[in-house]
Amino acid sequence: MVDEFEFFRKVRAYYNNVPFLVQFTYRLSHRVDKAVTARGSFSCRVNPHTQIVEYVLELKSDTISRPYSEQSSFLFSSIYEEIPAQMIEMMQFPIQSLRYPIPIEYDWQAFVKSGAEEAINVQTIQQLFKKWRLKGPEGQQIDGKLKVERVLLQWQL
Repeated sequence: MVDEFEFFRKVRAYYNNVPFLVQFTYRLSHRVDKAVTARGSFSCRVNPHTQIVEYVLELKSDTISRPYSEQSSFLFSSIYEEIPAQMIEMMQFPIQSLRYPIPIEYDWQAFVKSGAEEAINVQTIQQLFKKWRLKGPEGQQIDGKLKVERVLLQWQL
């Protein structure tokens, strides 16, 4: 059994800047996707007043860019707008909040890890990327057709 103050202290000490890796693709041209990597980390904050563990992530991708291209065929034509060199960058982004039960008579590390795996996986990062829009040369929003392939949490405990 761990008392609440010790839980608060240990979660902040052990789960601060836990690294993870996201491998994803974006549409370069007709039927051609380019692979990119994003490196991120997450931290846990504990609010003892509301009994909530909050997961906050930071993420920065490699550079993404695409030249203007046009693909025409008999049935349809596709235009791929130019994407100037840019990165996906999320700072201090809250991704999940979990209520922790008291008294803490359970494996609190398994509780925190399972919460992180539930919050940071292919499906949830894909949802974040769906909301992210790349910017075109004039600042317009462009859908780069981002597709998350793999998320790798790097546990070191």
